[in-house]
Amino acid sequence: MYREDFPPATLLPMPRALEMSTLDHGLRSNDSDFGALNAVAPRVRAGASVIAHSLPFRVRVVCEDNQLLRVQALRQLAYGRHLPAQAASFGSADPLDRLEDTTIFFAEDKASGKLVGSARVQSNRRTPLQIERSVELPEVRRGQLLAEITRLCVMPGYDQPVRLALVKASHLFCIATQIGGVLAGSRRSLLRTYENLGFTDLFGDERLCPLLHAGGLPHRVLFRDTVTSEAMARERCHPDYNFVFRDYHPDIAIFEALAAAQSAGLRTQAPGAWPCAA
Repeated sequence: MYREDFPPATLLPMPRALEMSTLDHGLRSNDSDFGALNAVAPRVRAGASVIAHSLPFRVRVVCEDNQLLRVQALRQLAYGRHLPAQAASFGSADPLDRLEDTTIFFAEDKASGKLVGSARVQSNRRTPLQIERSVELPEVRRGQLLAEITRLCVMPGYDQPVRLALVKASHLFCIATQIGGVLAGSRRSLLRTYENLGFTDLFGDERLCPLLHAGGLPHRVLFRDTVTSEAMARERCHPDYNFVFRDYHPDIAIFEALAAAQSAGLRTQAPGAWPCAA
């Protein structure tokens, strides 16, 4: 069909009801108001800048062998106080440290440069969790992407919220990687510490379970739900709620490359120069 075969174009009047609807409700969902691009952005009022809460230490992810050696030395020191017979084993190489689904956090004191805390998070994305060698997970948790936190330790005598910062780091990590919850085995002496960090009994009956990866010693098996932990802490008015869920801590730098990409923006990147995530 040629152009001459088309009937002449005509303008049809818009029905009054449709015209009024457009005027009353503004643009439709697939319309664009390009004039808004030239509008002056609202000025941020004074005092509305983000408050950064500084810590005396910095939390990062182990990426080098020398960092792992320092973590192993801290494990031996920290666990050796309570389990002197197993101190050497905690300080030796652990194959789990190098698994693809294992992430190790460490805290380093800003003033002294000493390593003052560490925690290890292993997910069950490819292999079962260590704790599954000793206990069978409840049916409600089977088939979920979960993680286990182990080797949570702090330098003896270091009076700073390192454990809390390490749990916050693991919480942020789990959100970013879609991990639904974290399991932990706790001795009686550390039970209150874990409970203060938002963990609850996995089975609900406070049973003690001998854990093979903890020398066969009896432990309580605890769980912290990634999705509901914020609401639970808020409902209980937990004193650490703001620290974990609301405060901005730039010293908990576990996604450094990702943060650098966000702060630089796409417009400053050369074509094809995409930064890698931490």
